[in-house]
Amino acid sequence: MYTYKVKQTQTKSYFFNLIKKDVTKVYLFDTYNEALIFCLSEEIKQFTCIVSDEVETTRKTYKNYYTLKQFKKHCVNNPMHFLNTQKCRLNEEQITNYYFYLIGSNKLEKLKKFKNAKK
Repeated sequence: MYTYKVKQTQTKSYFFNLIKKDVTKVYLFDTYNEALIFCLSEEIKQFTCIVSDEVETTRKTYKNYYTLKQFKKHCVNNPMHFLNTQKCRLNEEQITNYYFYLIGSNKLEKLKKFKNAKK
């Protein structure tokens, strides 16, 4: 039905960092969830949903999900929600590994941002 296109740009250097070149790779995904997991794991801010040949929309990756920096902060402040423990005994590297574990194992519910209900 829809196709999701993700563009990833990397800077490559050649000849002892004298020549630098931007290389763009384009990835196509069939489902939103696959594209979202890829963008979260590669820390890509937005991707494109191709509805038809003429219509394309942009999806923002971090609109509803935490970035790695935000996740580290909230994980230390509220370990009961993220880690199911009362104290956070993980160091920064372990929290980073846990963030990418949640992405890789498709457990995105813990990475969703909590939004307050407007009254």
